[in-house]
Amino acid sequence: MDHYRHPRNRGDVAGADVVRRGSNPTCGDDIEIGVNFENDTLKQVIFHGRGCSICLASASMMTEVVTGMQVDEAGQLCHDMQAWFSSDEGDVLPEPPASLSALSAVREYPARRRCVLLAWEALNAALSGK
Repeated sequence: MDHYRHPRNRGDVAGADVVRRGSNPTCGDDIEIGVNFENDTLKQVIFHGRGCSICLASASMMTEVVTGMQVDEAGQLCHDMQAWFSSDEGDVLPEPPASLSALSAVREYPARRRCVLLAWEALNAALSGK
C-alpha cells in the first residue's frame, strides 16, 4: 500500500526516450511508462497515469527494480513476471526479486492479475521499441 500511497518515479514521461501505454478498460487502468536509456542500461524509468491501487503499486515497484538494469535483464524480468502471473500454483517458475514479493498475493485473484502486469507489458513494449 505504501507504493500506492507514495508512488516512486511517478511523473511526466514527455522527456523519455521511449514511451509506451497500457490500458485495462475492465479496471479503468491507463498508464504510460517512459524509459530513458544510457547505452544498454535503463537509466530512468518513470510512469504516469491512473489506475487501481494494484496497478499503481506494481508500476511504482517496477520502476525501482528495473532502473539501472541492462535492457536484456529487464526484458527477462518482464517475461518472468508474465509467466509468474500466468501460471498455476504448482508450476515451477523462477521467483521474482524479493522487492516484488508483495505482489504474490494477487496471484490468487485471476481477475486482478492484469492490474499487476499492465505496467510490465508497457515496459516490455518500450524495451522492444528501443
